Amino acid sequence: MKCHENPNRRKPIVIKIGSASVKVYQGKSRGYDLFTLVHYAGGHRQRETFAKLDDAKRRAREVAHAMLNGRLAVLELTSADRESYIKAMEQLKPLQIPLHGAIEEYVAARSHLQDESLLSAVKEHVTRRRYVIEKSVGEIVDELLAAKQHDELSPRYLYMLRSDLTRFKKAFKTNIGSITSRLIEDWLLAQEVTARTRNNLRASVITLFNFSRSRGYLPKGQPTEADDVRRAKDRGGKIGILKPKQLAALIREAPAETKLYLTIAAFTGMRASEILRLDWNDVNFERGHITVAADKAKTATRRLVPIQPNLMQWLTPYRGRDGKVVNPRADCRAIAFATKQGLAWPHNCLRHSYATYRLAGVADTARVALEMGNSPQKLMTNYRELADEHDAKGWFAIAPKRAKNVVQMRAA
Repeated sequence: MKCHENPNRRKPIVIKIGSASVKVYQGKSRGYDLFTLVHYAGGHRQRETFAKLDDAKRRAREVAHAMLNGRLAVLELTSADRESYIKAMEQLKPLQIPLHGAIEEYVAARSHLQDESLLSAVKEHVTRRRYVIEKSVGEIVDELLAAKQHDELSPRYLYMLRSDLTRFKKAFKTNIGSITSRLIEDWLLAQEVTARTRNNLRASVITLFNFSRSRGYLPKGQPTEADDVRRAKDRGGKIGILKPKQLAALIREAPAETKLYLTIAAFTGMRASEILRLDWNDVNFERGHITVAADKAKTATRRLVPIQPNLMQWLTPYRGRDGKVVNPRADCRAIAFATKQGLAWPHNCLRHSYATYRLAGVADTARVALEMGNSPQKLMTNYRELADEHDAKGWFAIAPKRAKNVVQMRAA
C-alpha cells in the first residue's frame, strides 16, 4: 500500500551557517506549538524542544557554529548552564563583545584588584575621570610653551622643548588621555635617533604629561602613561669634534655676535647653558679667568675657567662692557650659521673639542676636569688620545689677525 505524507506536517526550518546546517521541526503538543531541534553529538542523535521559535532558532545557530568549528562537545550543556549562557549572551549583545572576550577582560582586571571588587574599582575610576577635561595634544603643547615662556626659562631650553613637542603633536592629533605608554614607546623608536636623544625626547614628553595632569587634562594623583615609558640604555657614542682648520674658517666668516659665542665655547669648554647666563662682570680680565657661579653652572658648583691667551685677544675689544655677554639665542644662531656653511655639527662639538685639545696639551686630567666642571673618569674615557699635542697647539693658536678688525657688537 502506498504511503502518503501528512499534509498537516510543515517543512523543517533549516538554520545554516557556512557548511553547517541544523533543522528545526515545527509541531504541536496538546494544542501548543512545539519546536524540535535535531542534531548529532558524540555520534548520538540529540533532540531539544522549545516552546518558542526564537529560542529554537537561537539554539540552532549555536549548534551550527559549534559544528562548523568542531567544538560541539563544548556545547553539551546542562539546562541550567544553557540558560546562564543565553542570559550572558543577551547582556553582552548591546556591547557587541563576544563572551570569551568579556571573560578574558574580567579575569585580567580581577588579577590586578586582589580583594577589591571590579565594580567598585570602575566606579572610582569613573569618578576620577569625571573631572578630567578633554584636551588635544596640540592645544596642550601650545599652553605648555606659553607657560614656560612666561616663567622666563632659558631660550635654549625653550628651543629644545618646542622642537621635541612639535614632533610629538604632529604624530598625535588626538586627546592626550587616549595616548598609552606603548604608543609613546613606538613613536620614540620610530624617530631613529641615538639613545641619548631618545631619552631627551622622553623627558620632554614626560614634562608635557605632568603639565597636563596639573591642568586637569589627565587624572590627578595618578602616574601618567609617560611615566611608564622605559629609558633607552645609553652606552655613549662616538665623540664628535671639529678640526682646528674647520673652526678657524667658521670664525673667520661668522658675524660678530656668533664669532663671540664660538670663541668662548671653543676655548673655555663651557656648556652652552652656562655661556648664555654669563654677564660681563663674570669675566675677570685682570686675573685672566671667567667665573661660573653656582647658580649658573649645571653642577651647581662655582668654578673658575682660565682665559686662554688666544681667547683673551678675542675678548679684549669688549672690555668695559656690562650686561649679558651674548644674546639668549646665540647658541641656536651659531648652530644655524655652521649648518648654513655646510659644516657638520656634532652634538656639543665645541665642548668636546676643548676637552680633547686641552687634555692633549696639558696632559693633566684633574686640571681639565676642574676647569670644565666634569669628572676625571669621564675625561679619560671620552677624550684621551683623540688628538695630539700638535693638534692642541693648532686649536689654541686660532686668534684674530688684528684686534682692530674685530667688529664690536652691541650689548646683548
